[in-house]
Amino acid sequence: MNSILTKFRKIPLQFPLVRGMVSYAVIWPTCSIVQEYIENGTTIENADWLRAGRFGIFGTFFMAPVFYGWMKYSGRFFRRKNLRTAVTRAVIEQVTYSPVAMAYFFFGMSLLEMKPLKACVNEVKEKFWPTYKVGAIFWPTAQTINFYFVSERNRIVFVSLASFVWTIFMAHMKAKRQTHSNIIKMTHIVESAGNDKKMARDENGVCGQRADI
Repeated sequence: MNSILTKFRKIPLQFPLVRGMVSYAVIWPTCSIVQEYIENGTTIENADWLRAGRFGIFGTFFMAPVFYGWMKYSGRFFRRKNLRTAVTRAVIEQVTYSPVAMAYFFFGMSLLEMKPLKACVNEVKEKFWPTYKVGAIFWPTAQTINFYFVSERNRIVFVSLASFVWTIFMAHMKAKRQTHSNIIKMTHIVESAGNDKKMARDENGVCGQRADI
């Protein structure tokens, strides 16, 4: 029995990707529910569990492997653990990894909502830049605080808390509806399409009257 437990405990060390996927399977749905509670006062009983499930699926099977790959690759170039390395890494992540991850998040989550491809692309266009600007301030600041004020033994805990807060913010951005300007544009498109159909019907009516004459 002890040997089985020992082997089970070694799984996270032997398979870090599995450990990351399991963590995301818990953290991401939790962040979705916490964001609902913070903004709307939604209780666990009334939470949007389908939305939380989508967060769990995307975080576990899509975001965790991508993040693991990035950490494994970038770790080859950032072996030192000091303030300068942390800030440099955070800045490089904002230029390389973060843009891809944010676009990937909005597009992928929209696909899980069964939205058409055009709607997925539009959501990326609308929400990417506001999210990116916050991330460009949040992560370098968090990394600086982590290595300047937090003791070494607590740095992993601090990064985990920062990631939790960031995922809640991402859930907030994902929950935001279209801006008023985009709604007006869509209304104009619908109205234009309706006017075109009306004009087509009127032209057909005129042509029919001329034919009768």
